[in-house]
Amino acid sequence: MAGIRSIGWWVPPGRRDAQGIADDYGLARDAISRLGIYEKTVPGDDDHPSTMGARATRHALAAAGLAVDDLDLLVFAGVTRDWPAPWVAAFGVLHELRSRAAGLDVANRCAGAIDALWLARALVDSGMYRHVAVCCADRYDHVLGPRGRPAELVTDAAYAAGAATAIVSADAGNELVAFSQITNPDLSAHHVGGPIAGGTRCPVDAAAVQERLQLWRARMSIACAARIAAYSADADRHNYRALFARTGWDGVDFVACSPMIPGPQLDVLRELGIDAAATCFTIPLLGHIGPADLLLILGIATAAGRRVGPRATMSVRTPVYASALALAARGDGLAIRTAGEGLDVTRWADAG
Repeated sequence: MAGIRSIGWWVPPGRRDAQGIADDYGLARDAISRLGIYEKTVPGDDDHPSTMGARATRHALAAAGLAVDDLDLLVFAGVTRDWPAPWVAAFGVLHELRSRAAGLDVANRCAGAIDALWLARALVDSGMYRHVAVCCADRYDHVLGPRGRPAELVTDAAYAAGAATAIVSADAGNELVAFSQITNPDLSAHHVGGPIAGGTRCPVDAAAVQERLQLWRARMSIACAARIAAYSADADRHNYRALFARTGWDGVDFVACSPMIPGPQLDVLRELGIDAAATCFTIPLLGHIGPADLLLILGIATAAGRRVGPRATMSVRTPVYASALALAARGDGLAIRTAGEGLDVTRWADAG
């Protein structure tokens, strides 16, 4: 089975500390502290999903010992785009790379990275492709940023910018061995956040722009939030038990998960017999970068010398969908090669 041969990343060198974030969004410094954010990345004028994604992909290819011409397919799994539809982000990244590889987008919110990895594994195993890049790159300040827009939720201030790419190949030091997903039966949660204008039901016209309906909006009631929280916990239970059943594992050595508020998810992991110390979190020092968070966690932990094998899982929960996958080492460790720019991995070396 195919596995993750390498992970590369690129995150903006600029940072905003907690007080600066609070000032930007008109929030109390204590609110940012309670969210667990110490600092986050700040994109430059030329840092877009396509340009950041291309930089991360170049690092991933270099770490894997591959050239751009060795790339067969690039799957873009980020949330934001340089331009609105029908622009395809995968081809934006490929244009920056000067690559003629195939490309496609997977749009599944923060779960996109996991779904794209499993898709890449299937395509490599089929013999159709040798090397598939799963690229996640996001920049949220244009829809959730502080410029003329007050924060609706404290979590708005956590969204940041950056990119990470995984190269999926048959000759990796690990195998993607199991996948599980579950969809929330209450799909009304699908539209509790995000832009109102921009689709067929509400086009972007002058009136919509005047009301700023093209920006992300929070429309979640307390009752809806409670239902999503209950679903999220049940989804973790379902997905991890499915992974255990499909792999025959009785435990996990490392977990890549990236909840905005870790407590509830860590409680479920403990309930399932998974040590809460078997992970690390990037949001406190980088902010929330969308699907890239999972690849960053796995890559940073590997580069920092953390124990990430021989059994590792990745999991994501969104309001309407949750997915998880398992990676098994071919030897003692996952043997994922890493390279990147914009962060000091030693800051995560002793994290618990």
